[in-house]
Amino acid sequence: MDEIYKLYERQASPKICIYDYFQEYSKLIKSSMCHEVGKKEEEKIFKLMDTDLSQARILLIKHYCSIDNLTLPIEAVRAEEQEKQGYVMPETITDNVPLETIKVLKIFAKEPFQKLRNQNGIPIKYEEPKSIDNTIKPGEEFLIYIRVYEPFKSQPRSRNHKATIPILKLKNIISILGCQTLYELRQKIMCQSDLSITKEISEEPNQKPGPLAKDVYQSGFFYIEDTFYNDTSMPSNIDYSKIILEWAAARDIGPFKTATMDAQINSLCTKFGFPWVYQHQGSCEHLIVLTDARLVTVDDVLVSSVYPRIERIRPVFGKYCIYCGIFNVHWIVTEHDRIPHDISYFCNKCFISYNYVDGKKVGNFKAYSYPCISKLMSIIKPKRS
Repeated sequence: MDEIYKLYERQASPKICIYDYFQEYSKLIKSSMCHEVGKKEEEKIFKLMDTDLSQARILLIKHYCSIDNLTLPIEAVRAEEQEKQGYVMPETITDNVPLETIKVLKIFAKEPFQKLRNQNGIPIKYEEPKSIDNTIKPGEEFLIYIRVYEPFKSQPRSRNHKATIPILKLKNIISILGCQTLYELRQKIMCQSDLSITKEISEEPNQKPGPLAKDVYQSGFFYIEDTFYNDTSMPSNIDYSKIILEWAAARDIGPFKTATMDAQINSLCTKFGFPWVYQHQGSCEHLIVLTDARLVTVDDVLVSSVYPRIERIRPVFGKYCIYCGIFNVHWIVTEHDRIPHDISYFCNKCFISYNYVDGKKVGNFKAYSYPCISKLMSIIKPKRS
């Protein structure tokens, strides 16, 4: 891997042990003057500014910077005039005011939750909000940003043909906490090959789609540095790295290590900016790149269940039907005896009208359901068994 992608070494960072790096950085931040305890805010600010002001000058600055100075005299006069003319919202709202939100709030204030009913008289179920116990402390936890690329076909290097560097297409950018695992990262990587299993259904085009490929074939691994991190969440999962390790051992390549996807992100010692591999569905390979890392701040979402999350996604444009040119593709047709080319893409309407009469198949062809990319957006993160 290092030999194949050594071109990227020039823009990659040195190897970093993520946990140790951020532990040291967090301690450095906490020991800075902005996080010292027991000092007044003015002292922290002026020490940070490397200046020493007298108390009189501090009071003068506070006077000029007061929020009271944000209101102009003319604005205060206008406010008084509007109040006299009755433009100010009254503090109390009477029962005859037709505000539905106010009415509901008054009902909630008067009646217990379990006695509330909707307009049809059906009791409204109410659950007490669960306490959030997975909050993140700013300055202690950190975020890693990972770029995931679309899979591509690599060209073998030969004497007469020089392998060209493929054009990488960004799929999405994912942010993940250091305390989370590679397994959790995998659940956020969306790929079209994780959708429907390819099956020839030209005889029965109306049959319900089968299970998602991601739910049937759950094997996969991450390759980062010299380690294969395999998905062992299911006993039936195949160790994809085994055949690679055997191939490498026969050619005296390595050594390599193996681990599971239970490994936390903060346990990695790796290079940022260097491409690593995520492989699933047999031979579907994605390059992944760790591009950035930073401590969590107060401006971030401080609930760990939100992560990992997709920060950016590349727009995906679907294929259009080759006949109407209007609707998106729902069918892939091959070996059709009434079409001059081998592979054709149909929308559902054109597919049925051209290939079936009274529900019966016309001619010889094979049909496969096209994996619709919009299904990826509705995939719910599965619970680990």
